[in-house]
Amino acid sequence: MMSQLSLAPAQLGAIVIALLTFVALALGEVPGLRLNRAAIAMIGAGAVLVFGVLDFPAAERTLDLSTLVLLFSMMVINAVLELSGFFTWVGERIIERASHPLSLLALVIGTSGVLSMLFLNDPVCIMLTPLVCGVVIRLRRDPIPYLIGLACAANVGSTATITGNPQNILIGASSGISYTYWLARLGRWRSPVSL
Repeated sequence: MMSQLSLAPAQLGAIVIALLTFVALALGEVPGLRLNRAAIAMIGAGAVLVFGVLDFPAAERTLDLSTLVLLFSMMVINAVLELSGFFTWVGERIIERASHPLSLLALVIGTSGVLSMLFLNDPVCIMLTPLVCGVVIRLRRDPIPYLIGLACAANVGSTATITGNPQNILIGASSGISYTYWLARLGRWRSPVSL
């Protein structure tokens, strides 16, 4: 029984590196070092190569270039939109149309959901959060319901399209599912499961 459970050194190394990397990512830091999550992930990937868990050709085969290019392109688009003032413009349109606390909440939720369908959900949250906070604090309202609505709508909206979040991009690129088919199946209001 014990002989069946023995692991090859490469397998054991992979498990140790994965566990250490996931723990560091969950903590968000490595005590005593100034590393963010991106740096932790890069160090974990480098450790896999340094300790021989994967060689360079095997590591290269694990990369999906089409996913990386699409993700990079979406980040560039988001950065250009932020620099051009698009998200500020959207925030100002929300403020102009909100005549009541509930209408402001509905507009924040709707805008966040729609933008997250078109662009990555994380940048939408990052760009809209300061605008929403500025508006609701100026109006002397509690920002918590608006921020929860913003985050929830961004997550829900991002599931509707391939470009909504990185996981969808990876699934879409790996499976070959078209953008329109994804939207038709996940963007619909009715549940596909009949009760």
